[in-house]
Amino acid sequence: MYAYIPGIWKDMVLSMAGPETWAKILVEAGISSEIEAEVLNTATRREDLVLEIFGATCKVLALPLDDALRAFGRHFVTFTLRSGNGPFLRSQGRTLPAFLENVNSIHNYMERDHPNAKFPFVESKYDPVEDTVHLTYFSVRQGVSPLLLGVIEEVGARLYGLNVYFVPTAVPADLADAAAANRAAAWHVSWKNRPGGCKEDDPAMDKVRPPPPRISFPTLHNSLTQFMQFMRSNKLCLPLCTTDAGGAAEMAAVEAADEIMEMSRRPSSEGSEDAEGVIMTRSSTKKLSEVANRGEQSLEDVLLRATHAKSVAAAWSDTHLPECRLFWSNSKGRAEHYDLSADACQVDVFISHCWSPPENWKTVMGPDINYADVKSAAVAVMAKDIALSRNDLQSWRNVLLWIDKACIPQDNDALNLSCINHIENFIRRCDNVCVIFTWTYMERLWCVYEWACVLKDKTPEMCFLQIESFMNEQTLPLYLDCIRFFSIKRAKCFLESDREILTKKIDSTYVSHKAFETLVKATAVALMARSMAFRAGRSRMLHNAFFTPWADLAQELGFADLAGALRTCNASEWREAAAMHTICSIKNVEQKQEPMRGVSAKEY
Repeated sequence: MYAYIPGIWKDMVLSMAGPETWAKILVEAGISSEIEAEVLNTATRREDLVLEIFGATCKVLALPLDDALRAFGRHFVTFTLRSGNGPFLRSQGRTLPAFLENVNSIHNYMERDHPNAKFPFVESKYDPVEDTVHLTYFSVRQGVSPLLLGVIEEVGARLYGLNVYFVPTAVPADLADAAAANRAAAWHVSWKNRPGGCKEDDPAMDKVRPPPPRISFPTLHNSLTQFMQFMRSNKLCLPLCTTDAGGAAEMAAVEAADEIMEMSRRPSSEGSEDAEGVIMTRSSTKKLSEVANRGEQSLEDVLLRATHAKSVAAAWSDTHLPECRLFWSNSKGRAEHYDLSADACQVDVFISHCWSPPENWKTVMGPDINYADVKSAAVAVMAKDIALSRNDLQSWRNVLLWIDKACIPQDNDALNLSCINHIENFIRRCDNVCVIFTWTYMERLWCVYEWACVLKDKTPEMCFLQIESFMNEQTLPLYLDCIRFFSIKRAKCFLESDREILTKKIDSTYVSHKAFETLVKATAVALMARSMAFRAGRSRMLHNAFFTPWADLAQELGFADLAGALRTCNASEWREAAAMHTICSIKNVEQKQEPMRGVSAKEY
């Protein structure tokens, strides 16, 4: 249900007009204070009273419905920032055009928490000469565009210090029917700097409205999506026209989306119990004793450890994100980090990553975007993919991870060296490998060595690149060059003495450096293309922008067969197949049948 929306609506009225006006709205709606509490309770469904409050608001404030929705879009951004989602929203682009280009990536991120939701599509074309954007919007829901305009206005004001202006334009011909049904629109978007810079809250507002709870952005957005569906079903957002635009086919599409949305009304993953049977953590001193007295047990078995995702991963609004930020802020491991892990017989995911951000991180991603935050959120996304593949999204916090800082006792030189020498064995013992793949990942020789181990021991369906938070139109050329110019000789080591050790390990497995470099480039192109296929499935524009370059790079590097295979990709069909497979899996679980194995979007 739309859970949080009535409370956010009240927060908007309090911010705009104060408690006296809210009291007038309740009187106009015929709602007592006791009934108000019931309406605001996120566990109840008093749809009749919610409608009364919305109608009374429009009447008391003398707002047409479209203006009320636009105001609500603006306030939704304010509330989202106040509820702990500022870092996530700021990570979506250094400028307003970059943010608009990444809106579809935001929807991709949210599909982990709500895999069956039907998200809208936004096409943003930036004109660098005029410094404007042409924006096209399409949704299966009617009458949503006023809310979207309010959202963009407030994003511009609060994140970028801009006043944003919209001039309606014609939609593309293939969206003409949808536009007639009030499900598509297009604008020429321009902006000017706000006097005083970014808009901030008036501190006086804290006296008239309570602080919001911390709510994840996917949960808030899902509530908003279901709220708009509720408004449509009650004919509050239908266009004021008599044209039967789109006819039965249009309504069938909306009803199909409604069914998908109904299945997405599931509890959000806001925590879960520890898995049973986890062995107590042990200090490195005890571990050293275990190694010395292991008997016939292999050294690999004694040293293998894992940490729960909840110890090192956090969604952007999670209250423990600052703790995860500290973990990912540097590579130096101490006893308390080793105690985050426990002895393990089996590990779900090996995490391969660079500890240091790219040197141009702040220039490309923005000065306020913390690399450690993005890595923490990326690992959470991977854990959710694993949990979703088991049809149990809520269990993502208990997914078991191998991460060097938590699973290697760096405070003991002997154990540290033993673990390093067994990394390729640890990779073999992990069911999957997740690479947090920045555009400088292949410049680090340790990362290259881990990639070499992965290629030797893992099939492609067991390897995943986490790039959603890093990939945009600014970083795409950097990724292409990262692979295009990869070579062992160009790779760097923090300690130059490591180069000979790692190079020898690669030499022992591969026939030559050239052959190894060719294999790395080919697999990297293929895995990047697979990672982009889900995004590409949203529209032809995204396919051309983020998928086609990988087919072109494959051709340029001499991988003709790979290029040909990638050019046959129908990403939209794959995306639809992934969604339907997930729906079937969820239905099986709900019917208490033998569950199908859910498939992560990235496997397509």
